[in-house]
Amino acid sequence: DLVRVAVPRDEDAEALKTIVKRSAIPVIADIHFNHTLALKAIDAGAHCIRLNPGNIGGRDKVAEVARRATAAGVPMRIGVNSGSLPKHLHELERDQPVEALVAAAAEFVALMESLDFEDFKVSIKSTNVPNTIAANRLLSERIDYPLHLGITEAGTKWSGSLKSAVGLGTLLADGIGDTIRISLSTFHAEEEVKVAWEILKALKLRERGPVLIACPTCGRLQFDMDTVVAEIEQRLESYADPVEVAVLGCAVNGIGEASHADFGITGAKNEGLIFAHGKPLRKVPQERLVDELFAEIDRSLAIGRTEVDERKAAEGAQWLKRIEDENADELTPERLAAMEAAAARADDGDEAAAVTDALLEPRLKLGEDVSPTAGRRFTRA
Repeated sequence: DLVRVAVPRDEDAEALKTIVKRSAIPVIADIHFNHTLALKAIDAGAHCIRLNPGNIGGRDKVAEVARRATAAGVPMRIGVNSGSLPKHLHELERDQPVEALVAAAAEFVALMESLDFEDFKVSIKSTNVPNTIAANRLLSERIDYPLHLGITEAGTKWSGSLKSAVGLGTLLADGIGDTIRISLSTFHAEEEVKVAWEILKALKLRERGPVLIACPTCGRLQFDMDTVVAEIEQRLESYADPVEVAVLGCAVNGIGEASHADFGITGAKNEGLIFAHGKPLRKVPQERLVDELFAEIDRSLAIGRTEVDERKAAEGAQWLKRIEDENADELTPERLAAMEAAAARADDGDEAAAVTDALLEPRLKLGEDVSPTAGRRFTRA
């Protein structure tokens, strides 16, 4: 996950120091026209610089930014936008807009390579969805650099979300794209993040939070499904677990069409059915339908978390017993590290975390630094 901030003034570059320090995720500085702002952003600790080599003032200034970025180990994103192509490509753009976009990107790539700077990703954006798809497909065949995807100036929350889903979803389904950004006409940037996550979740590329599915309704509907779905969707926003919740309008759709869902309801006249993992649980009055659904979700998730915690504790105890059985003279940092690595390979990250906890006391005995700032690999104190 990344966050991008515009840096149009000196005071913004200065504020970037605080933003970077307080941000839990990498911060990208968005720079246009003034290359000195890019230099200041790098000095402020920005994790990445977004740059359009075509509007920054020429090769020398791009080179200066590249040198500073190289010295600081900071990557760049170089971008091409259909609204700001170089003048010499305007004629080509009129007849072959896709080729013009790709040509501009190729020129920028060649420029960065000529400066011995290759730590960058490339973006081609247009307000035209088919052109964006075609240009990124073509570019992905010609270069090996990571691609950043987006539909520029996509529009409102409604229309912009649809355009972005079609454009980015098509490319991502083809395996094209490494980072994405949704551009919507809204002062609430979190709405852009929500849309991005829904696209990734729909393609099963990443999981984060619940997935809500609902039938389209028909003449068999006998309850206020629109209100129920809206309330469920709103309440699910506070959940981090990647569960699937289904809302079905009648017994015809019933449990069968949502048997894959973790939890769900089927509505009927004056009542509804709560189900979980394809099995009916109980009927409840309609006015209690949503509350009962979430009571079931909360109960099940709490049980699941308890089981995970118990498993971690058991694994940690098992490995600690093995550690205690070792000859005390052989308890070296290297031996403990090897045991932890073996445990991590044996299962998943949960077991590795349990073993790390189990190794805490032996490491303290060895005089190791186990403070949070010591990092994942502990060092001798």
